[in-house]
Parts: sequence; structure tokens; C-alpha cells
Amino acid sequence: MTYLRRLLLVLVAALASASAASADVAPTVTLLGPTNGASVILDGRHNPTFSWQFQFPQPATSTTQIQLTVSADPNFLGSVYSETRICATTTPACFTSTVPQGTYWIDAATGSTTRPTKPVTLYWRVSLNWQAGQPSVNSATGSFTGVPNPTDRTRPHVSVKTTAAKRGGRARVRFQLADDSGIVTANARLLFHGSTLLSTTRTFSDVSWANLYVFWFDVPRSATRGRYSACVRATDAHGNTAQSCARLTIR
Repeated sequence: MTYLRRLLLVLVAALASASAASADVAPTVTLLGPTNGASVILDGRHNPTFSWQFQFPQPATSTTQIQLTVSADPNFLGSVYSETRICATTTPACFTSTVPQGTYWIDAATGSTTRPTKPVTLYWRVSLNWQAGQPSVNSATGSFTGVPNPTDRTRPHVSVKTTAAKRGGRARVRFQLADDSGIVTANARLLFHGSTLLSTTRTFSDVSWANLYVFWFDVPRSATRGRYSACVRATDAHGNTAQSCARLTIR
């Protein structure tokens, strides 16, 4: 083999190695906001903006998959909220911000359908699957403080419907319920001459006035026939309350 041919082969091999090394350079992900230590009101109405940016050392050679994850667990092993997008090769950074709406993302991240009544730390990160056969790239873990709405002074809305039941049967107490926070704890009571005979409590999420909610009471066979009251007291996450009562006739 001539010297010139050997030199050409070495140059080709070197170029091939350089090209392969260049293809293996991973992108980077930088979180922008919420910034570390920022306060975010967790009431389902103050919707935060999550944003981040990418740096690609060379053009993408395949589609990318971008995932946002938010959790009260710094290791993201517990309850999490996540959003995922697939981006084309020509626009590998097509997903760089999102504004989660309502209370669903809060419930998913905290693992609870009850709005926090005290500050809670939430953690978030963005992951990027950037090339087949290569490990995904994660941003640094960001954190912010979720706080309850300090200005909520609005009472829930509640309206109980008139109903009837038979002794030894089940009384169906129907009512409408709404609150600007979306989360309401409702306590239903069956009263006779002002005395509480039966009581039950339940927390409802994503409440809407368009829906009809129901409590069931088992009426004893020994119950006195006559007029009773069915009352529902609604309490939101910030302690605002409202009550509605209606006639319940036991036959």
C-alpha cells in the first residue's frame, strides 16, 4: 500500500470518528420559570407558566420527545403531573412552555384533591429524549412554593332540593354546589325538630352548579312520620361556609 493511500485512509477514518463524536453530543435543557423559591398560588385560578429552553450542539437527526414533570416529591417517585410532546426533526424544541389550567395539575402533583392550606414545596424538571439509543437528558430540578390563596373570602353556593322518603327506606338528598376554588367539603344532616338524627360528610372536587350532587340516608323503620329538614353545609379550602336546608317528608 502506497504512502498516499495509507494517508487517505487515515484521514477518512479520522473524519468518520469526528462525525460520530459530533453526533453523540447531547443537547442541554435550562429551566426558566417559575424560578427557584418563587411563590405560586394553588387555587386553580392563578395558572402558572412553566418555561424552559434547549441548546442543540448540532441539528437533530430524529424526532424528540419532551416531558415536563411536577411533583411534591423531589425524586419524582410519588404522585406527579406530567405533559409530553413529540417534536419533528425540523423543530426539535417545539415544546418550551405550558400553562396548566384548573386544579387537575395541582391534584396530580400533590396527590390530593384538597387544596393546600399551608405552603408546600413543589419540584419540576424537563426531560428530553433526543436520539434513539442515547440516554435522555434531564434539566436541573427546579422548585417553587405553592401557597393557598390568601384573599379568598367568597362563600360556596349550595341549594338543597325538597324530597321525601319512606320509613325503612333510603332518603335521597339532592343539592347543587359551586365554589370558585372548585373544592368543597359538604356536610349533610337530617334533622327533626332541630335535633340532628343522621350526618355524613364528603369532599367534592371540580364542583359545578350545573351538576346535581346526592347524599343518601338510611331511614330507620322506627322513624316518626312527618316533616324533617335536610341541610347541607358547604365549606371551601379557606374556611368560607354556606348552608342550605329543605323539607324532607318521611311517610
